[in-house]
Amino acid sequence: MNQADFIRARRPGWIEASALLDEAEQGDLSSLTHERARRLVDLYRRASADLIQARTYGAGAEVVRHLETIVARGYALLYPPPPLELRRSFGRLFRDGFPRAVRREGRVFALATGAFAAGLLLGGLTTARDPEASRLFVPAEHQRMTPRERVAAEESAGAVGRSAGADVQAAFSSFLFTHNIGVSIVCFAIGVAWGLPTLLLLGYHGVFIAALAVEYFRDGEGTFFLAWILPHGIVEMTCMLLAGTAGLLLGRGVLWPRGLRRGDRVREEARGALDLLAGGAALLVIAGIVEGTLSQIHEPTLPYPLKIAMALALGGALHAYLWLMPLPAEGVPQSAPRALSSR
Repeated sequence: MNQADFIRARRPGWIEASALLDEAEQGDLSSLTHERARRLVDLYRRASADLIQARTYGAGAEVVRHLETIVARGYALLYPPPPLELRRSFGRLFRDGFPRAVRREGRVFALATGAFAAGLLLGGLTTARDPEASRLFVPAEHQRMTPRERVAAEESAGAVGRSAGADVQAAFSSFLFTHNIGVSIVCFAIGVAWGLPTLLLLGYHGVFIAALAVEYFRDGEGTFFLAWILPHGIVEMTCMLLAGTAGLLLGRGVLWPRGLRRGDRVREEARGALDLLAGGAALLVIAGIVEGTLSQIHEPTLPYPLKIAMALALGGALHAYLWLMPLPAEGVPQSAPRALSSR
């Protein structure tokens, strides 16, 4: 069939397809009868085949553009994307997906927690036995003032109602916040190296926190430290452990491919870690809000025991949500939109 015969034979179908598309686009697909809808599907498929033939045998740029328009309109109408339901997606994530993923990987989470606890123990014991060891673990910018000097400056600023004068506090809390976000991202990414770097990083973070805590307790400011760090720190450290868990999943995929190619197994584990990362990212937002408000209020405005109690209540509520909240039954099918051509 030459070019002229091809166009003459196929043009009536193209005209009919364009007319049906015009009619459907003015309302919706339900405005077409079942027979006309099936006819539109058939004409769309024929136009797709015609487009391939026109491109292959050089039917002319004008004909190709006309067929491309018909096919594009037909595809957009017959195969619409699923509706973007952010509210429902977030609801499913936090009602089911996130806590279920945490519980499913409880042993891996325990391993990440163990690495962090080992770092706490090492940093605490080392700094308690040798005060000079803290210089190895605590960044230099936080050694310019002793804990007692920092607390005195913060409490005196609060006593006269000044939020300014907290430049050291702001810099330090900003460091902690950005540091924990960075640690969370890195903990996941480096897990692909058999999970070992993730464990080491979690341990180092524990060393840093413990060394800082020992400095404050040695200077008689342990209550201030707990009231300052715990309100946001409990949430941030939980997020860090969740990111570490996600990173260890990548390492598990590398170490134990379970009959699959390692690349495929790592991708499978990464998909399983997405709920952990998404939930942890949302928790970091909450931690940032707490850090910018409650964590920055000191005595005499807010008693330290009350701040500590509020922090423990927040942490208890978070972990009750993660580990104890009843979850929907598994295996409940969810409806999904179908293409018109499958009806």
